[in-house]
Amino acid sequence: MGVAPRHQAPPLTPAEVAQIISAIDTSTAIGVRDRAVIPLGYASAMRPGEVSALDVDDITTKPTGVLVTVRRSKTDQDARGQAGSTGRSGSRRQPVDRSDPRPRCLAQDPLAGGGTALHPRVAHHGHVTTQRIGSRALSRLVQARAQAAGFDGIPVTGHSLRAGHATTTAINGASIDRIAAQTRHRDLGTLLNHYIRPAEALATSTSRDLGL
Repeated sequence: MGVAPRHQAPPLTPAEVAQIISAIDTSTAIGVRDRAVIPLGYASAMRPGEVSALDVDDITTKPTGVLVTVRRSKTDQDARGQAGSTGRSGSRRQPVDRSDPRPRCLAQDPLAGGGTALHPRVAHHGHVTTQRIGSRALSRLVQARAQAAGFDGIPVTGHSLRAGHATTTAINGASIDRIAAQTRHRDLGTLLNHYIRPAEALATSTSRDLGL
């Protein structure tokens, strides 16, 4: 049986992400925002702080996917800017919709006052503010949405989206170089030990053959 690393956010599978977002009520402003945050965080493998820092102009939709400009990140403290992307797999079974991560009704909401944040903070009574949602609040919303979808007792966090991307692509055969290019890990050892090896351990575990 594979042994998960300690103090790591549990990775989410595409089916689990689909379960979470399918339970979100998109008739509210906060629901529209959260429905946009979760698949973008998963498909892009960005850190919660990077997702929260995105502006509307950082997103460019292309026929083959979405280009994301990460203006500042943990591995880019000088804010030189890094490119990210969420490509389409071509599979007919795509549980996570990545067609356009922009919550359009929020960006066009006159109450937002022309704010540039891609994922703004939504105040009481559904008022869309000009402030962006913080990284901790983003992590809490992922946790809350997971619990609402039936993931009680599982410590899902905002980082579970990034971890799930790396782990799932590793299981599906993506090379460590490709995964590192997407996650923008400078330390390949961290990527290997925290994501790749645990994923390989689970994929090759002989406990699958016990018939339990």
